[in-house]
Amino acid sequence: MLHLIPMLKISFPLENPVMIFTLVLVIILLAPTLFKKIRVPEIIGLILAGVLVGPHGFNLLSEDLEFSIFGTIGLLYLMFLAGLEIDVKDFKKNKEKSITFGILAFILPFGLTYIAACYLLEFSVIASLLISSMMATHTLVSYPIISSLGISKNRVINVSIGGTIIADTVALLILAVLVESQQGEIGLMFWVKFIAYFSIFVFIVNWVFPRLSRWFFKNYDGQTSLEYIFVLTIVFVSAVIAEFAHIEPIIGAFFAGLALNRLIPKGSPLMNRIVFIGHTLFIPFFLISVGMLVDLEVLLHSTRLLWVIGALVVLAVISKYLAAYITQKLFHYTRNERNLIFGLTNARAASAIAIIIVGYNMGIVHETIMNATIILVLITSMISSFVTEKYGKAIAFEREQEKGIPARSEERILIPVSNPETLEKLVSFAIIIKDDNSDQPIYPINIIEDDHRASEKIQSYTTLLETAKEQASATDVLSKVVTRIDTNVADGISRAIKELSINKVVLGWHKKTPTKDFFFGSLLNNLLQKTGKTVYVSRINSPVNLIKKIHVLMPPNTEYEAGFYEWVSDICDICGHTGSQMIFWGYEDTHEKLKQFFEKSRKKFDVVYRRAKCLEMLDIISKKLEIEDLLVIVKARKQTVSYNKDIAKIPEKLDQLFPENNIVVVYPEQEIKYQDAIDVQV
Repeated sequence: MLHLIPMLKISFPLENPVMIFTLVLVIILLAPTLFKKIRVPEIIGLILAGVLVGPHGFNLLSEDLEFSIFGTIGLLYLMFLAGLEIDVKDFKKNKEKSITFGILAFILPFGLTYIAACYLLEFSVIASLLISSMMATHTLVSYPIISSLGISKNRVINVSIGGTIIADTVALLILAVLVESQQGEIGLMFWVKFIAYFSIFVFIVNWVFPRLSRWFFKNYDGQTSLEYIFVLTIVFVSAVIAEFAHIEPIIGAFFAGLALNRLIPKGSPLMNRIVFIGHTLFIPFFLISVGMLVDLEVLLHSTRLLWVIGALVVLAVISKYLAAYITQKLFHYTRNERNLIFGLTNARAASAIAIIIVGYNMGIVHETIMNATIILVLITSMISSFVTEKYGKAIAFEREQEKGIPARSEERILIPVSNPETLEKLVSFAIIIKDDNSDQPIYPINIIEDDHRASEKIQSYTTLLETAKEQASATDVLSKVVTRIDTNVADGISRAIKELSINKVVLGWHKKTPTKDFFFGSLLNNLLQKTGKTVYVSRINSPVNLIKKIHVLMPPNTEYEAGFYEWVSDICDICGHTGSQMIFWGYEDTHEKLKQFFEKSRKKFDVVYRRAKCLEMLDIISKKLEIEDLLVIVKARKQTVSYNKDIAKIPEKLDQLFPENNIVVVYPEQEIKYQDAIDVQV
């Protein structure tokens, strides 16, 4: 080994773990920025950086065991995130489309490559089958671009992911068959074992893990670090079980994402940790490790290799484009959506390399195909990233231009906090009603009444709330805690609403506080008189990610209030984050307005409409409400169009009928006349 700096005993490739990790962190820090200046996507920048520092570049790093572990973790993490962010309900509704695309994405590359490999490139039958299987796979290398653009809910994303799983699973199954054929005969026992193992794997991941996860999240709610370790454990246990079932670990990681999908709401502190750590550390390690496999020097010494690479690249691009094109014509997708499907599914990476390495180690293919595959990975990954970024941005732009329902106002949520222990639950609720497209933070505030101990209270409460803030979220979703002195709490909140341009307030009341005292006490009543903004009063006893059904109790004429669309959109956000069913209890006119809203929103939700009079609603719902359901009661301020005396008396019955349930009372935005006293300083 070359000792460049003898005094420091630095040799290349690096062997010191600290230096290896330091170099990789420097690459992750600088490569995306440097390559972005020449308009190269971040993903390609990391892969090219891997080429430069790898054994076939400047030989700064070698793919030893330690490095390959991080690369494998990154690959599994990538597949897990793909499963975690998929819209399962939409996936089920579009399963025919996913299956159709998956079949096309496998058959076209497999068939075209087999003909070319067997008759044009003159490989043996078994080698041609192996190469064709490799070409039929694709890895969602450019999926992080989709996440960053915020279009992971687009209809073709689910189709692309579903097609990926189908194509890769069939290809890996063929690999298993080819390996068995090299080792011996494939008989009935092989298929019996494979089906049995696969069935056990599906049962454990899709039945056992979700139930285990619900129990864990319910009993360890709020311990976000422990929750993250639990999720990571589930991912790798799924990968291990997949290996025992003779399935590639990446399939296990993807299924783990599907299993935990509805239990980890988007935007939650746990989801923020998962995405943050994955995109900043593990996935970049995987992309760098892919680049380290590339040996550009072999291109100069083999004419046949250039011929093989050219043929494979052409076949790779044409076959996946044809699959996307036919899918577009069958299901009437737009041109941008077709190209997005192609961009996502064109890259060959992990599965392709895994198949060829297995074939190379068993002597099915030679070094020429190994090198050609690695160059193919680089080229298709570059094409995939460029196409995905270009047409992903186009779709994101189209989404911004769509007009269906009244636009939501710029969302600014205020959380008045008196007890630091309640901050995390209030933040969790605020996050799931927060518009995903809003870049505004959530504003926690603590109002201290003006007395002789006010200065002392400010210092102690500020410290406690800042500590609680750090525990409540792993991202910048919260702004700095605002602490202020005022003559009373309601006036302090009202002034903060004006100064910070707040349009939603999230209050909490502890289950030990008598409901009647809270709702008919001075704080809430005073606040409602002094602001017409939307006010949520929440009592969340169990984790919000476990919500199964949302029962919404609505008074007559609520559809005529100014804030009708706003609170309905918030309920839809809760449904979208938790995958729950919405049940609207109310009158026919309100239901018609809701149906029009859902038609214009272009979003598909599981919605049920139940007609009931105000006097009957609560008693009927009490017989259907389960402990993990959410009851939303839409109330109104006095002297407004939807104020109803029967609904106004509901809080008196809540403790009796729903002592442990999750309850949210919403006061929609309504036009009121502010009291002049608020603006006058005496």
